[in-house]
Amino acid sequence: MRIVAPAIYAALLGGAIYIAIAQNPLPNAIASVQPEGARVAAPATANGKVSAPPAKVGKRETCRQSVGAKHLGRHQARDQMQLCVAQARLDCLKQAIDQKLRGAARRVYVKSCVAA
Repeated sequence: MRIVAPAIYAALLGGAIYIAIAQNPLPNAIASVQPEGARVAAPATANGKVSAPPAKVGKRETCRQSVGAKHLGRHQARDQMQLCVAQARLDCLKQAIDQKLRGAARRVYVKSCVAA
């Protein structure tokens, strides 16, 4: 019994670490693929000072705002949110296919496209 509990805890910890790593791809892969509308540098104003770039609203946030504006019930709002995010994901996937991205680069691109 003394060995069973630590073994179970070790297995749970290992599973949690594996899931955390699987959800967050490598930082190098994220940096190498940018969404189509990503901003590279902050624009300069008329007086020459560099202004802060405007906050970029992602497609998921756009869906959340559009569903929230409709004042739907809880279940209908959830269904509409899922539908909107699925359509945004499909659009991002089409862009990745057009750019001929494969494997991990495609997954990273679609995730960053939907989020950004």
